Amino acid sequence: MENNDEVENKVVLVGETSVGKTCIITQLIYGKFKEFIESSLTAQYCQKNFEFPGDKSIKLDIWDTAGQERFRSLNRIFYSNAKAAILVYDITNQKSFDEIKNYWYGQIKENCSKNIIIAIAANKSDLYEDREVSNEIGEEFANSINAIFSSISAKSDSGIKDLFENIAKRMLNNNLNLKANKTIIIKNKKKKNSKCC
Repeated sequence: MENNDEVENKVVLVGETSVGKTCIITQLIYGKFKEFIESSLTAQYCQKNFEFPGDKSIKLDIWDTAGQERFRSLNRIFYSNAKAAILVYDITNQKSFDEIKNYWYGQIKENCSKNIIIAIAANKSDLYEDREVSNEIGEEFANSINAIFSSISAKSDSGIKDLFENIAKRMLNNNLNLKANKTIIIKNKKKKNSKCC
């Protein structure tokens, strides 16, 4: 099986406090939802392996960052070498959506590679009756920055696996393309140095 475990495939979750970043990861890794989880005070880390047809697999290093304003400056440390970023907002909280547009997206652009994979996660879709942000508005923003859009619910486990699988697929393709480019460069160097007769 071809795998990418030797490569750091770092994914960071960012967004305001209480949008459900920790709950999303808990649901993805453990298949559980906890109604009351203390807000993250520092970044927390876990790994998840994804397998795809053709004997391909990739292990994601997933980082849950603190959303409180007083910890924002510390989060920059955790953006280093990130290959994907998930900007999470709460569909029942307009401010949380405004902040991913006006603050968190800017932080990703400023501190991460220009080739980073970006996803917009509209969390708490189970609370649709209390919605303040429509999916259309979320999708419009995602399209404007060439990002993946996912409507998810950490509580009902809706859309979470698909979100991470989409990111894993893109990252796997990027890694394979990078390997192919390196092979081409090496081959070209060999040709250049070869002597005839």
